[in-house]
Amino acid sequence: MASEIPSSPCRMLANTIEKELRSGIAIGPDIMNYMMSVSGIKTIEDIQQILLDENSSEGASLFELMLFPDEKFQIAVEPLLEHVDYSEADEKTVCKLLISRKLPASLHFPFPGSMSVTIPPETIQSVVTRLNITKNTDIRILDALHQKLADPLRSQCQIRLRNSKWIQSEENIRLLHKVIESGMPQHGNFLEDLNIILEFLTCPHPESDIEQALVSERERLVHLLDAADIQEHLLKTFPVEAVMLQGVRIAAIDRDEFIRRLHVLDRIRQIDDFQTL
Repeated sequence: MASEIPSSPCRMLANTIEKELRSGIAIGPDIMNYMMSVSGIKTIEDIQQILLDENSSEGASLFELMLFPDEKFQIAVEPLLEHVDYSEADEKTVCKLLISRKLPASLHFPFPGSMSVTIPPETIQSVVTRLNITKNTDIRILDALHQKLADPLRSQCQIRLRNSKWIQSEENIRLLHKVIESGMPQHGNFLEDLNIILEFLTCPHPESDIEQALVSERERLVHLLDAADIQEHLLKTFPVEAVMLQGVRIAAIDRDEFIRRLHVLDRIRQIDDFQTL
């Protein structure tokens, strides 16, 4: 096996990941509250005891939870991922490099205190996998993002694309490209809009063209909103028990979210030259 040169893409990526891990991991209040509710953890000593137990499955779960790459972590590695097409073999190489270094991580908690632990190999593998280093976005989308957006929004969009399971078919790529070039990212909260668009592009659609797929999705959302209105009327008129006895299934429907999705779909269909997609 040929020795790896210091400037190789795999070593550069491993060095960037190591730098982020060594810089310290902030454990947010939400994660801390979750650990306390599920594991009964109350102090740093409790956490340390679990993490240092090599045979503890709970410790492995806590490591993966605390070291899940957040947006700051992903932004740090995105410049490398954008310019290098990493393969699955490269991913294994990066893992091996990091595991061989027996990396420490400094964990900083919401309450006073911190601790340093050595990251186990299985957690290193989990961190690298969750960075989605082998997933590439079509170059037309990346070029449009560079032309239309500045950082940090551009990098945040690239990370959303990397993390999403959206189907990169030709029609979907053309649609997203048109959205980015339309100026839509300059209005409102485009990251939330992008999440909605990517969710739409993640699902296979039986329709023969993207325009009809958008129309069908809009009709589905309108139907759900109508169902929400009927449900709300029933719950205001009758007790919950009486509604359930009628065989009505009470669904949790976020009206504001569905309305926002409708607005995003309508804005896409209003884009100039949308019919040429």
